Amino acid sequence: MKLKSLTLKNFRSYKDEKILFDKSMNVIIGQNDVGKSTILEALDIFLEGGTIKIDITDFSKNAEDNKIIIGAEFIVDGKKEILIDASNRTKLIDERLLNNDGFLEIVKEFEIRNEKLQKEKVFIKAQYPKEYSNEPLINMKISDLKKKLNEKFNEEEVKDIDKRTNAEIRKALYGKASNEFKETKIDITKEDAKAIWEQLKKWLPLYFLFQSDRANKDSDADIQNPLKSATKIAVAKFEEQFNEIKSQLEEELTRIGNETIDKMREMGLENTNSLKPQISNKSLDTLFSFSLESDNGIALNKRGSGFRRMVLLNYFRAEAERKLESDENKDKDIIYAIEEPETAQHPNHQKMLIEALKELSYKDNYQLILTTHTPEIAKMVDEENLILVSKANDVAIIDNSNNKLKIISNTLGIHPFFNHKIVVCVEGKNDINFLLNVNQNIEDFKNIINLKEEQIGIIPLHGGNLKNWVDKNYLKNSNIIEFHIYDSDLNSGKNTNKYQEEIDKINSRNDGSRAVKTKKREMENYIHKSLIEEEFGIDLSSIADYDVEDIPSFIANKICGEKTKEAIKDILNGKLSKQLTREMLEELDAFDEIKGWFEKIKELSNL
Repeated sequence: MKLKSLTLKNFRSYKDEKILFDKSMNVIIGQNDVGKSTILEALDIFLEGGTIKIDITDFSKNAEDNKIIIGAEFIVDGKKEILIDASNRTKLIDERLLNNDGFLEIVKEFEIRNEKLQKEKVFIKAQYPKEYSNEPLINMKISDLKKKLNEKFNEEEVKDIDKRTNAEIRKALYGKASNEFKETKIDITKEDAKAIWEQLKKWLPLYFLFQSDRANKDSDADIQNPLKSATKIAVAKFEEQFNEIKSQLEEELTRIGNETIDKMREMGLENTNSLKPQISNKSLDTLFSFSLESDNGIALNKRGSGFRRMVLLNYFRAEAERKLESDENKDKDIIYAIEEPETAQHPNHQKMLIEALKELSYKDNYQLILTTHTPEIAKMVDEENLILVSKANDVAIIDNSNNKLKIISNTLGIHPFFNHKIVVCVEGKNDINFLLNVNQNIEDFKNIINLKEEQIGIIPLHGGNLKNWVDKNYLKNSNIIEFHIYDSDLNSGKNTNKYQEEIDKINSRNDGSRAVKTKKREMENYIHKSLIEEEFGIDLSSIADYDVEDIPSFIANKICGEKTKEAIKDILNGKLSKQLTREMLEELDAFDEIKGWFEKIKELSNL
């Protein structure tokens, strides 16, 4: 379950804003005290990360009503079965619990009454059948559902419906409903719907917040959080077995309690009818903890801030390596929210941390949200992954204007690519991976120019962003030269000349910048057939023209949807591009073309 968006209303400096998130890496940028940390802390409150607790001081002074609202949308598999009530498995899509965009949208409301913060109410915001929107079926008891069933179906139709389970009755009623839908807030904190919320919470991502300014004690320092998160991840493996044992223990304790009450009744003791067993327990991760001890007797919380942050750094490195080496799939997604990861770190350590974070963000079940003041971190992601926060009249605003990159440059006090002679502009992160991998793994290319050693900046641009970048010419007067490589999109059904105008503009500049199109359809067409056939276990011999074939779609069709097209692109441009050889590229008639790209980069960098 991936976080898609966060809505904040009347929460601190946020009056009413919606923040969109990428499913892998997100970088929040803004000046001090504009509301960057507020986003991370609101998520901690919503996802019950355990670091931040909401209180009356979080209520915005600019509020126009009496409620703090924190809402979140999640990308989910609506067809996945969940235990949505006591004993019945059903699906979110069948229960009409997704919003108009197909996301699971959960809203938490905190009412302010008599200057006191009331207990939270939780709602699902869904596109719900209009005729049931006033009284959602999910909130109804089985007796009321049966009444509704008798109203909608004749006696003959009712015979074919399993009336023993709520889910089956609701399914029949939904099937009878009209196709008119209405956005509906379904209260899942009501008695009859609490079980739904308890089940949905098991789906929510694990959330770990690492703050930049922490109290200087072991129990609350940066050191403690990664160790706690490691504990949670470790014990999560045993959660299913633990829940089975817990259920058996609860049954046994309930039996003992009831037997005790029965014996009390036999003695004629008064007030025994009101007695009933109440079982309480702690979550599994709270039963275990671990810490790190220093051999020289100096407590970790007495060490320097850089050293304490290094514990965090190395936790991430170990976690990244573990994920890279492990084939097991985890049921839960994990969100790491990190404030200013560059804090107190030497530049070399900053680079190490950035690489570790990038590796984590490539993993399917990881999502990262960072705040930063460092250009090196800002340039890790595409423009759409940069979240710009500004402030006007003490109200926090999410800035999605066309000038976002320019504002970010000014905010950081330096352009992210100011220290480069040349930047290479491509269409996306997969193109970056391909270029870096072939450059580092094929000596002929590396000997022309080493992209990593020469610190060549590579900017991922997409569609409208690409056009906007060229039109605005953000690097004008910076003495930075640009080299653009765009996909030709041959035989794609797209306009294969869609970027020709931009290419002409770049090539007509007087600053030495240049732009080219690939001779093949896209970067995936430069991966040798043998690598693909071995990786995916498929036969590519039926492809008539390899240069113009949609390779990721072809693979996806062959493996019957085992992986998404996007995941396939990641494998092609990541893992497989590292295995390319000169001979393979020569066989594809691609070696000289790619060699020409690096020769042009070398030429432009020496101007």
